[in-house]
Amino acid sequence: MSSAGEVAGDALRDPGLTGVTRLSASDTVRARLALAVELDLIRAGERLPRDAEIAAALDVSEMTVRRALESMAEDGLVERRRGRNGGTFVTGRRDAPPDRAAEVYRQDAAEVHRLIDVRTLLECALVHHAALVATDDAIATMADSVSAAGAAGDWSAYHREDERFHLAVAEAARLEWALAPYRDVLAQLYAYFIPYPIERLHRANEDHARIVDAIRRRDPVAAVDHMRTHVQVLHHTMYVGGAAEG
Repeated sequence: MSSAGEVAGDALRDPGLTGVTRLSASDTVRARLALAVELDLIRAGERLPRDAEIAAALDVSEMTVRRALESMAEDGLVERRRGRNGGTFVTGRRDAPPDRAAEVYRQDAAEVHRLIDVRTLLECALVHHAALVATDDAIATMADSVSAAGAAGDWSAYHREDERFHLAVAEAARLEWALAPYRDVLAQLYAYFIPYPIERLHRANEDHARIVDAIRRRDPVAAVDHMRTHVQVLHHTMYVGGAAEG
């Protein structure tokens, strides 16, 4: 007999809805970087994080990132430089015609909005319970993630801390049935993450600080209010309608 978590998790998954699941791993990396360049989230001349850092942020292998960047370099979208001051630099050139994989991301807008709503429902329930039962150690873990995200110097480092923060809140709620479906929907939504300027991400991290403060004060109403606002704003700020991180 299936558990409640398994049933809920199955209800969240519908691979027929998503186009990105049909892309190769290297195509998804290229698409996400190309979209960020197209939207001026990554500027001409900007140095990208190291391959390993991009891989960690986008949840792919370092080899996948290397292949994607080599493909982009062949098309003049980035420049790979060697030496002490080397690295991968954005040229500012756009794909012409627009990158096919990037268009798949755009076409998945309805799925992105669905995932945001499902995430809101789960995350509000989780943060409500976290405000009631979170241990001091769990709250300290959340606060540590907020501090680390505030110190992040680029989108790849921030994204890792963003994920760590939200998972820490979920685990602090001690609702075992909700963890599997929550992790599932978060992973699905993070598949649509593209790089954003660190200044915007730091502003999003201010929401994290407010959420931790509400949990520390044992105020579930404020915690839910801050979390709902934080996640629902993605309807307007993800690349399907703007640019920011959740």
